[in-house]
Amino acid sequence: MEMEKLINKVNKWFENRDIAVGDGLGQIKKLKEEVEELEDAHAANDFTEEVDAVGDITVVLIGYCLQRGLDFAECLAHAYEEIKDRTGHVKDGVFVKNE
Repeated sequence: MEMEKLINKVNKWFENRDIAVGDGLGQIKKLKEEVEELEDAHAANDFTEEVDAVGDITVVLIGYCLQRGLDFAECLAHAYEEIKDRTGHVKDGVFVKNE
């Protein structure tokens, strides 16, 4: 399914449950829980649970954006614009930008 359609479906899910409005703090708490689940799935090398956790993290981020008046796709585009020409090196499997 197209990303924009999925984002709209997730936004509607939040609206249908009366959680489309908020200060975002609840979503930050939920995000921390979901990241812990991703860490657990990674440690267990459980691919199915990793997929579930990444999806859940994305849903929570979309909900956070909805509550804060941010556009999820615009946030992603902004992040890409920030990194697209960045230089650096890879250390332990992580990109480290040059200062």
